[in-house]
Amino acid sequence: MRQHGQRTEGLISWHFRNVMINAEGATTATLPFIQNAEHVSRYLDLDEQIKKDIDAVSRHHPLKIPEYYIGIMDKDNPLCPIRKQSIPSSEELMNNGDLDPLNEKDYSVTPTFIKKYRGRGVFLVNAECAMYCRFCNRRRFVGKGWNPKKYWEETLRYIKKGEDIHEIILSGGDPFMLLPNELNYLLERLRAIERIKTIRISTRVPVVFPEGLYEDHFTAIRDNSPIWIIIHINHPKEITPAFVEKIKRFREAGGIILSQTVLLRGVNDCPYILQKLFENLVYCGVKPYYLFQFDEVRGAMHFKVRVQKGIEIMRFLRKNVSGLALPHYVFDIPGGLGKVPVNYRYMKKRKADKIYLEGFSGTTGVYCDDGKESRCIECGLCKET
Repeated sequence: MRQHGQRTEGLISWHFRNVMINAEGATTATLPFIQNAEHVSRYLDLDEQIKKDIDAVSRHHPLKIPEYYIGIMDKDNPLCPIRKQSIPSSEELMNNGDLDPLNEKDYSVTPTFIKKYRGRGVFLVNAECAMYCRFCNRRRFVGKGWNPKKYWEETLRYIKKGEDIHEIILSGGDPFMLLPNELNYLLERLRAIERIKTIRISTRVPVVFPEGLYEDHFTAIRDNSPIWIIIHINHPKEITPAFVEKIKRFREAGGIILSQTVLLRGVNDCPYILQKLFENLVYCGVKPYYLFQFDEVRGAMHFKVRVQKGIEIMRFLRKNVSGLALPHYVFDIPGGLGKVPVNYRYMKKRKADKIYLEGFSGTTGVYCDDGKESRCIECGLCKET
């Protein structure tokens, strides 16, 4: 097993490139991460009100964008889907929604292990992402100084004792923001438990910060394969040559790659956008797995899409794309009642904006279907087909 504290030359150079010491001796983040309105204004033409909004939001929900990701943005288009996912908006200061919409706190058997389903659980291995997505459903702790590493050993002991646990999902934060030797350490510890048959890693790094993946990350996958890698990707603009190259490297390392997508108002709530996304993912070797109806997370409710719109999109996709390119469209029921398909078997009734959903245990939860109407962002994809 590799030494847990090992640093490679490439990683050291990465840290030097991203951290500088100021005159008072404090460390400050530098490129390739953009972390305040002044940094953003070097790339986008922002008026003073937008700068003030960005800084006001960032005091509550931190800003972090890789230089790479802002580089694929249409800088002259305020409706650019890359911009909408990454640049703070004053709408994030609204107080509707829930800080913990899936009630993960009540299902946490250790500070870093969420056990909601029989046989599997989510291991929150860190609280850092390459980018703080403006719709994140874990924004209550991501980027806010919490350190899950303090609880790794407690969680590993729990997993080892848990006789019904055979599948682990590494999440966070983003597991690929760990140093490669740290990721390898966790994978080796889990592989040493004979009962653990399946390991998944949920990540957005290949999409927003592909240069953050190092050779030793792929080695860790190869040494512990098979590993299921779930890529969070929301728009076809995110499928770049750099992304495709990292997907190829994961496949060569023995990774089995699926994708998950969140249905986001003003970003991808269009059948033509999702058709292009899912078909292009299949072309580069990624199976679309989940399309999520938006979680009711505080500060991001302006991204919510009406359920009927999602159903219409799925009808279009079922008619026009291969089964390989068709994900499961699901609710993650508020309150932590589990994932269920968006269909009338689980949608028991409706009263005004409230949809009553039956969870996996038979318990009923309520989803508030109060998203604003979807609007065409005039990207022109519908005219290309």
